[in-house]
Amino acid sequence: MTEPIKIDNTGEMIAAIPAMLSFVPSQSVVLVFLAGNRLSHIVRMDFGEMDHPLVTAAINRSEDTDGVYVIVIAENRPFHEVLDESERVIALLLGAGADVWGSFYTPSIRGGETWTDLRGLFETGTVPDPATTEVGAATVLNGRTIARDRSELTARYRRKDSVTVTDRRRARAAKEMMGEEFASSIIRELAELVSTRTTPDAALAARVGLLLTTDIHARDAILGLAVVDPNVASETMETIASKLRARERVAALTVAGFFAYVNFQGPAAGSAFTAAREEASQHPLCDTRILGLLEEALTAGLHPTAIRELADTGVRIAREKFRVELPAPRDDWS
Repeated sequence: MTEPIKIDNTGEMIAAIPAMLSFVPSQSVVLVFLAGNRLSHIVRMDFGEMDHPLVTAAINRSEDTDGVYVIVIAENRPFHEVLDESERVIALLLGAGADVWGSFYTPSIRGGETWTDLRGLFETGTVPDPATTEVGAATVLNGRTIARDRSELTARYRRKDSVTVTDRRRARAAKEMMGEEFASSIIRELAELVSTRTTPDAALAARVGLLLTTDIHARDAILGLAVVDPNVASETMETIASKLRARERVAALTVAGFFAYVNFQGPAAGSAFTAAREEASQHPLCDTRILGLLEEALTAGLHPTAIRELADTGVRIAREKFRVELPAPRDDWS
């Protein structure tokens, strides 16, 4: 189990935001909720768009939240607009019953940038380079990447190529020939790929797409791969989704978003779910039931640890129905 990372000052807290969101925000208001000295959750909205329902939902995400910091990130805006936005958001938070511990402004989250305390005497400080902080280093060591902006995060879930007709034909032939072993073999292969951080090829993508859309129990078992490594599992399914179309792509994107969600990567999960919903809108026969449930959970702010129960169930299904033993959950899996 990894040791908790301590953030000692305002500059370090601001510099940690890209790692917490998985991208570098701009023209944004970020709410950092804490339970004592522990991060509870983080919420980001575009500058000027944070409203009362969002604030209420953010507060309700965790019953043990004690206080919240407001971080305004807005470059090339008059300072009076920054102050107005800060005061508006603080009023919303106080009206919803939150305890606001501080409000800070920075034009951008870059090393050497200045932050300003908006609730005190306008004291200032310096934002360290996010890449050099302990949080940034831990992010890299864990294999996670930070997008330069929200559009780069969204681009991860675009279709990049496609499986071939031959890949699809071979996948169907394999399913017909292997029968019940088809699902088990794919679950094992995916578990091996996640364990070794190996990139899936188009042939496997075709088999996974076929399995996800023809065997709901296998789909649920695949959710259990989150206990192996949710970050790698998300990247693996993201790659698979980039090669698929129609309902297969919707299913793969949904699973990729699930893995991101349980890994505390809400913005990445939201991007995956949005891409899945866009694909589904072009193919009305897609099964979007689990997508809808996950979208509702994310919008309502259901904590990732609650969603992780689906992964635990997936481990059990993999073992009991498909005779695949996935690794036991890590010590920090709860």
